[in-house]
Amino acid sequence: MFRQSLNVAKVQLARGYATAAPSKAPIALFGIDGKYATALFQAAAKTNALTAVESDLNNIEQRLSKNARLEEVLSSPLLNKAAKEQLIDSLGKKSEITTYFFKTLVENNRLNETRAIITAYKSLMEAERGIVSVTVTSANRLAGKDLKDVKDSLTKGGLIKNYKEVN
Repeated sequence: MFRQSLNVAKVQLARGYATAAPSKAPIALFGIDGKYATALFQAAAKTNALTAVESDLNNIEQRLSKNARLEEVLSSPLLNKAAKEQLIDSLGKKSEITTYFFKTLVENNRLNETRAIITAYKSLMEAERGIVSVTVTSANRLAGKDLKDVKDSLTKGGLIKNYKEVN
């Protein structure tokens, strides 16, 4: 009996020192890119740096768009980790979270997933802001009234809840 109460006390003590649960992502994403984007989102949310990280990722995405060769070099298995870290550092000033995140990507050999992770992070930020994107496939182009009817049926019909805006 004494041993059981001692074990319970140890468990309660260990839980007292545990860190707080990470901030929950607004939507669940799957796949490698989803897992990394969710981890980055949770780390940024914990330090109130969501917009700073988003800005960093937008800058990196712009640089990748301007220079297609840069993306090839980042995903190349021929370049060693130190050279990839130098290349990431040369992409401009970034927040501490973004810097450590890209070092993690280098360590885990996941830099080839950079674009997909940025896209997934943008999805998380849209959901955080209360924006949901919907793709509607139609035989004919939807005009203003038809598009409004679709939005109304999604929001009023209960298919989309707790969102401020539908794109």
